[in-house]
Amino acid sequence: MILWVETMDLEIGLIILGVALLLLVAFCIPILLKLWRAASDVTLTLQALNERLPAILKNMEEISANINASTTAINNEVQKYSATAERFHVVMKEVVGGIEMISPMILRSPLFQKITALMPVMKGIRVFLNVLTGKQKS
Repeated sequence: MILWVETMDLEIGLIILGVALLLLVAFCIPILLKLWRAASDVTLTLQALNERLPAILKNMEEISANINASTTAINNEVQKYSATAERFHVVMKEVVGGIEMISPMILRSPLFQKITALMPVMKGIRVFLNVLTGKQKS
């Protein structure tokens, strides 16, 4: 009798285990179906990407080549303008340096002093002629 009870307990345990396993499998079936559909969708997406990828890469290479050519052209133009600006800077530095050297001598020259002295006289003559001809400012 004890042997029979132990066998019954074993059989009940195995039945419970079998039912639990069956329920587990039943609950896993929808999840497995969703995974299978997702895998098929990923496969389709991967195929479409593999078909379009070479054209996309070719387009990217063309864009990259165009950008490189444009950058090179702009760099060359900037270098030309830089060289021109540098030459202009050197010329202006020489001109200003020359004016700085010559200006004190010009200011001390007798001709400049006579012109400076004649300027008020010329202004006076101009005012006199304006008054004489009637072009006086009101």
